Amino acid sequence: MKTSNFLLFFAIYGFIAGGMMLFNANGSLVNYGIQPIDQFHIVILQYLGLVNITVGLLIFLLRNEQSEKVINAILLYGLITCVGSFLKACYDIFLKDVPSNTFFWVDMSFRLLVGLVCAFFIFRANKTNEQPLFS
Repeated sequence: MKTSNFLLFFAIYGFIAGGMMLFNANGSLVNYGIQPIDQFHIVILQYLGLVNITVGLLIFLLRNEQSEKVINAILLYGLITCVGSFLKACYDIFLKDVPSNTFFWVDMSFRLLVGLVCAFFIFRANKTNEQPLFS
């Protein structure tokens, strides 16, 4: 798979996840098992959805960028965000006893997969060019 194709997929994922958070915050909170749902949860999730949509738009617009630094920065963002959110979820569930559900684990596993694919593309690009990630 070409890096630009993966970035297109990553942008679409950002649009879908962000759109669900922004336009269906109540339903998203129900899927994650948040009870009771109040206006503060909804507003915070909508702000996060707007951020996801904005980042998805930036990734979409920059997916065919020729600069390796730009592509590596996008992939590094994906790696840190996706793997970091998985690790934070594990911390919350196993050490803080935050309740989880099946949807939550499916979502977190998918994020981990996306983050690991970002890592794959970072290392593949750097291996073929034999230069540091950021120089």
